[in-house]
Amino acid sequence: MSHPTREQILQAAATLYAEHGFRGTTTRAIAECACVNEVTLFRLFGSKENLIVEAMRAHSVPVHVGTLPEMPLDPPSELTAWAKQTATVLVSMRAMIRQAMSDADQSPEMPKCVSRGADATFDALYSYFDRLRAHGFVPADANIRAAASMLISALFHDSISREYMPQFFPDEADAPGTYAQLCLKSVDFSAAPPVAQRRAS
Repeated sequence: MSHPTREQILQAAATLYAEHGFRGTTTRAIAECACVNEVTLFRLFGSKENLIVEAMRAHSVPVHVGTLPEMPLDPPSELTAWAKQTATVLVSMRAMIRQAMSDADQSPEMPKCVSRGADATFDALYSYFDRLRAHGFVPADANIRAAASMLISALFHDSISREYMPQFFPDEADAPGTYAQLCLKSVDFSAAPPVAQRRAS
């Protein structure tokens, strides 16, 4: 039988943390889940906190969200597809995000680990809106920062809170697309072709 890899240990720590939080996740449980002894955990990571923080950093960044195109052609479809993929990733991380938020007072590093993924997601979305503006899909004075923030906030709130307050949200299947369309409307989106295409014609 092969020895557990560092990634297997981090996966075990992340899984247990999502289920039990920082207090309820013991090094003994992590060791048993990863099929390794506790001494190995401390030799590799030094402490329980270091191990869980590294596990959070490794498993809290959404890596499966589709990339928004460099050349926007159909913003409503592109943004809707991205919103659906982002919502799926957030739902899959929901337990971990909730635990990190609840552990903020005890360990401020936990929510910071989650926010690394949020930062990357916001940067990608903001850059896409900037490209929409550059290609003439939205006005030059559109508040694209607020629009990007609003869309991410809607997706985050829906993913984390829907099961407790379903009455406040659109139909689950339609919600990401609804948020995307409202976001485009907030920046006065126009379905006119990109600037480059208009010039060519």
